[in-house]
Parts: sequence; C-alpha cells; structure tokens
Amino acid sequence: MAIGRHTGSGPPDPAAVHAARTVSLQSVAWTLVAGSASIAIGVAQGSAVLTAFGAIGLVDAVGSAALAHHFHHGLRHAALADHLERLAHRVVLAGLLAVGVGAMAAGAVRLAADRATESSALGTAIAAASLLVLLVLCRRKRRLATEVGSPALRSDGFLSGIGAAQASVTLGGAAAASVGLRWADPGAAMVLGAVAVAVGAWTWRAERAGTATV
Repeated sequence: MAIGRHTGSGPPDPAAVHAARTVSLQSVAWTLVAGSASIAIGVAQGSAVLTAFGAIGLVDAVGSAALAHHFHHGLRHAALADHLERLAHRVVLAGLLAVGVGAMAAGAVRLAADRATESSALGTAIAAASLLVLLVLCRRKRRLATEVGSPALRSDGFLSGIGAAQASVTLGGAAAASVGLRWADPGAAMVLGAVAVAVGAWTWRAERAGTATV
C-alpha cells in the first residue's frame, strides 16, 4: 500500500516510513534515559555542559515522540499528514531554540560563578555512550528524512548531531577541568548553545519561507 507524501514527487516506501518511526522511537528511549541521568549528574556536580547535554536529550525525546506519532499516523492512514509534519517540525525547532538559549544562559552563570566542576566516571560513561549512539541516530534520521521527504526528521537529525557534539564537548570539558581549566565546561556549553540557536533559527526561517529541503 502506497503512502502519500507531503512534499516532492512520488510516494515514499512504506518500509522507509516504518523505519523512520522505529528510529524515532529508539531516539525517544535513549534520550529519555541518558538525558535524565545527565541532568541529575550535571546538577549534582555543577556541570553546565553535562546539564545542557541532558536538556538537549530531553528536547530531542519530545521532538522524536512527535515524529513517531506522525509516522505511525502515516502508516495507519496510508498518507503522511501535512499538519502533523508541520507540528513535529515546529516542536523540534522550538526545542533547538529553547535549549540553545538555556545552554548559553547556564554557561554564562557557571562562568561567572567560577566554581570547580566535579567529574564522575558515570557522567563520563554516559557522555561516551551518547556520543556513539547519537552519531548513529543522526546519520539514520538524515538518511530516512530524504527517503520519506520529512524536513522535520532532518531537523531532528541535526538535534541529535548537536547532542553528539555536546557529548564530545562534555568529555573534553571533564578532561580540561581535571587540569584546572574551569572555563572549559561553561565555555563549551555556551558555544554549543549558540550553535543550537543558529541551526534552529536558520531552519525556522527556511521553513517559513518554504525553502526547507531534504
């Protein structure tokens, strides 16, 4: 049974839509667990970058949940609904902007406080595992976004990519803090926050102008 497509020519493969729903559900599961744990550890340790990383994960989970619903609806009704695509896309983009601003603010406060950041083996392990998992999710989301014609899934892939970058910065920040570079952790959080805001704002403008492509 063919599934109608909201953009471009020709219907996407139902198997691709099923795969898009699956990767969205996998993203929800991973980011809920890793994000919640990262926020808890980050708050306990006073780590701005680990907390921001966890927040990006939770926002990614919300966006992925909206996408999972979108693709589930498409499989049930043999058509990808335009209104669900737009809704999912805006959830993801709003999350990018909100997390970006929050990360920059948290980093600035942390930098002003100039307090030492504790590191833990658990936090480092979560960041290392997230780096690998989010890179895989990012790649799969962007590939499937092209197959099903979903700018929302493509943007969610960007969010996963930013999460992977945040994980790598978290690992670097822990190493830098261990040698006395206190500014590294909050500075990294501010940089990643700025990237998230820039990507979200650019994609939002592109969508409103009708030029968002996959």
